[in-house]
Amino acid sequence: MRGLSLLLTVILLAGLLPAGRGLAFDTSSTNFVNGRYYNALIPDGDYIAKDSMSVADIQNFLASKGSYLASAPPSVLGEGNLGRSAAQIIWDAAHGKYDAAGYFNGIDINESTGTISPRVILVTLQKEQSLVTNPSPSQRALDCAMGYEGGNGCQWMFDNKPHWKGFANQVEWASWQLRYNYEIAGRDVGWWNQYYPWSYPYYYYQGNTLSFADSTGVYSVTFSNQATAALYRYTPYVFNGNYNFWKHIVDWFGIVANPGSSGGSFNDTSTVNTATYRGSFTISGAKQSENRAYFEGQLIADLGTGTWSVTFEPTVGRRDYRVEYKDASGAVVATKLITIDRRKVGDVNGDGRVDLLDVSHMSDAWGQTVKDDASINLNPEVDNVVDLLDISLLANSFEG
Repeated sequence: MRGLSLLLTVILLAGLLPAGRGLAFDTSSTNFVNGRYYNALIPDGDYIAKDSMSVADIQNFLASKGSYLASAPPSVLGEGNLGRSAAQIIWDAAHGKYDAAGYFNGIDINESTGTISPRVILVTLQKEQSLVTNPSPSQRALDCAMGYEGGNGCQWMFDNKPHWKGFANQVEWASWQLRYNYEIAGRDVGWWNQYYPWSYPYYYYQGNTLSFADSTGVYSVTFSNQATAALYRYTPYVFNGNYNFWKHIVDWFGIVANPGSSGGSFNDTSTVNTATYRGSFTISGAKQSENRAYFEGQLIADLGTGTWSVTFEPTVGRRDYRVEYKDASGAVVATKLITIDRRKVGDVNGDGRVDLLDVSHMSDAWGQTVKDDASINLNPEVDNVVDLLDISLLANSFEG
């Protein structure tokens, strides 16, 4: 009876809880590579949208992620904090205040121009030191919050550039740098030859193509816009730095840049095998421009394009879906297999029922942060924590 009473209470609470956001874009590393999203990390307008969040918005976002920054006292935020909260520091930096303003090489950044979006600052804090989701970061992580250390490491910065040290200084200096990078990404080769001849051929301007090598391979990146060039100048790696930036800006804020037709060198035939509670599913890939792409018989990308994307509603149960690539004559030249186990909301163990056995599985992970869309996380669009919201969703589907 106790279990039934608890379940009834949870069912009542379920109606009081907010609905989840819409489907997040597929941010797997496979989609990042196959869709050539490394060429377009974020649209320019979203990158410099200084008014995209208020101080209250930033504070609420930090609190929703369980971030230490939501309650961090000014005493741990370094010199230059001026008694401000982390949210206020982020907002001020986005608006070009204090050390986020400066003039260099003919580029003037100030309060009238602002620097970058608070969203970009938040994602960079996460990319560099996991400060948005960490409930108890070290002082060292706070002191090197934005990874602004001249490419020489945090300890070098502490020893040689102490005016960069500390959360407030890091956020302000890095915000200035990221806006400066954006502005110079709009300059031509002549400007780069004048001011940065020693960095040739690594000129970070829109339209240029550079190669980046890491442990996962070598990537030829064409900067589709100024924002993408700016981010690569700040972090000259595809994985994991710029992939992590892209993943978080998409997952958290739903911001997706169009990579254009920069794909087209191959047909993506990598297999996808996943379980999900999502009502709809989005997946993208690359294709050869001389082929068409069809999803379940429906044309999704025509001749002359280098990428494709499709959003669909998987049926409950495990099912295979296919993307077929056809040449101009209609002959199939390649196929991509997509296997999705669409589970009924609340069916944690995948047996097709929602019952006490599912509750017992969830209890083992109660309060834990789990992988996005893990089989025990019933609300992947909202958070990655197994908590009361998950139980409420299960209660709505409970079968006994």
